[in-house]
Amino acid sequence: MNCPHCNKEINNEEWIKIPELRIEVQKNVHDKNKSWDELNLSEREGELLTYDQCVKIANIPKYAKILKMDGSSSNDDFFIKQPFDLNRKNGRVARFNADSDCCDLVCVRSSGGSDSVLGVRFCKKISKK
Repeated sequence: MNCPHCNKEINNEEWIKIPELRIEVQKNVHDKNKSWDELNLSEREGELLTYDQCVKIANIPKYAKILKMDGSSSNDDFFIKQPFDLNRKNGRVARFNADSDCCDLVCVRSSGGSDSVLGVRFCKKISKK
């Protein structure tokens, strides 16, 4: 699989399987300091973690630690699928934040906004073999 932005091959070692949710998640947040619009995430929103998936992962210590969703990093926030249709309709996007104090989900960001700690992390369903 290639990254849609830089066309660099994505190594399977860069993904973590979360069988409890039947998904694989990219270990690292990438494309930081780019907006939702710059990354064309509207076209790939189905490949982003949902609100529910973020809550579940953050509450399973072994995955939260590997994905830095346990508060161990304040530099790995990422876009998530917008849980509210009204917000999506009005151009608002959502993100997961974590730092040493807390974790939270923000659902009212502007799609044109960016910052140095915000990036993207894709997920995919675990393929049945």
